[in-house]
Amino acid sequence: MSSKRVQESTMISLEKCIELYLSTLETEGKSPRYNGWLKDRLRYFSNFIHQSQGENIKVQDLTVQDSREFLRDLMNREVKYRDHPMIKQVKGKLQIQYIHGCGRAVRSFSTFANEEGYLEENVMRKLKLPQLPKTFPEPLTEAEIQKVLAASLDNTQGRLRNFAMMMLFLDTGIRLSELVNLKVSKADFAAGEMVIFGKGSKERRVPIGSQAKKALVDYITKEKGEAANPNDEDRLFLTEDHIPVNANVVEKVLQRIKKTSKVAKLHPHVCRHTFSVRFLMNGGDVFSLQKILGHTSLEMTRKYVNLASGDVKEIHRRYSPMDNLNFRANRRGRPSLMP
Repeated sequence: MSSKRVQESTMISLEKCIELYLSTLETEGKSPRYNGWLKDRLRYFSNFIHQSQGENIKVQDLTVQDSREFLRDLMNREVKYRDHPMIKQVKGKLQIQYIHGCGRAVRSFSTFANEEGYLEENVMRKLKLPQLPKTFPEPLTEAEIQKVLAASLDNTQGRLRNFAMMMLFLDTGIRLSELVNLKVSKADFAAGEMVIFGKGSKERRVPIGSQAKKALVDYITKEKGEAANPNDEDRLFLTEDHIPVNANVVEKVLQRIKKTSKVAKLHPHVCRHTFSVRFLMNGGDVFSLQKILGHTSLEMTRKYVNLASGDVKEIHRRYSPMDNLNFRANRRGRPSLMP
């Protein structure tokens, strides 16, 4: 923590400091999706501060109590999407995960302001975040997977694209941000793998199964067509207007599939969990899963082991070493080998 007092020249408004923070992350190569995530949450924080303390608030005026009041306000809200520029306000409580994310965004911003000399100390360092429930999204069942895949083919417009996207989600466990940035040139169909541009601007090779590969080839050869802009020709997934899909487009596609299939829990991250659990259930190992998912450590990957173990009893019933041995007990209870 710096012991120097903040100089008068560094006294800037809250909004200006947030703007500098986001532009700094952009120059550091942070993904547009991550920047958008932060911008959304810091906008709510800025609005709250302005409403409670006026428009001329300086970043140096912030206290940890301001952030606590902000999180309390979010937890007490009875509506979602308040002040959102694009989504209409609806009734309902905000998810605790969203509130937790807002707190993380404020703490990250405070760290930046302190390191850059705009704050004498990291005032939000002591902010405690609401405790998240220790739950894991329930993966899709086999029946639900069948419904989802069938529903993705229901819509005649973009049906092969939608089916190929769902097959990739469920066969590779890739993230939404990774799917929208896929490139045709990065797909090696002969080798059965794709190069994924993941978190932290890191590339990794992800294998794809024969069924997912067939779905991709069908989409590329029968439906994709040429991109409206020649510079986008290498992008794998295009909209009906022949421009690259973005996260919002894919999320809307999943919403339609969710409605048609009546699988309410469908979500890109649920597909990632589903892939991980089924990969382990089908005999995959955690080290291979870690590489496929792009995890930097085994900590997150190990959590899938507990989910996959839910079917251990049934698997043991089918593959019990002793039950599958030619062995039986005679009438007197003495064991004997079957002839």
